[in-house]
Amino acid sequence: MEASDTPVVLMADDDDDDCILARDAFKQSGSRGIFRFVEDGIKLLDYLSTSHHLPALLLLDLNMPQKDGRQTLREIKAIPRFQNIPVVVFTTSREEKDRVFCHRMGANSFITKPTLFEDWVRIMRSLADKWLTC
Repeated sequence: MEASDTPVVLMADDDDDDCILARDAFKQSGSRGIFRFVEDGIKLLDYLSTSHHLPALLLLDLNMPQKDGRQTLREIKAIPRFQNIPVVVFTTSREEKDRVFCHRMGANSFITKPTLFEDWVRIMRSLADKWLTC
């Protein structure tokens, strides 16, 4: 059973391997919280719209089917109820135009997914320290 005071990290990413890596790295980091996953922007907005407790942190991939992260970020930041959710764009993109777009749209951070597991752990610990502290 999940307690309402336990922070939820919601990851929107269609790559199952990346979701597993993120979840395992989060656990390995020793951070407190619950990881949830959705596979595209449509499911993300559905989750946010129907949830009684908004996530403490949103990890958003840019390249997803149905509704990509760019469209999703724009919509999240346009809905007052969701505007204060910290959004970290967590993507394979290294494009400066993506970084600039995401910051203009209100993303709190832009991180390119690492290749080494220990880097995933370091990133998850850093994100938890910044966004999940009570």
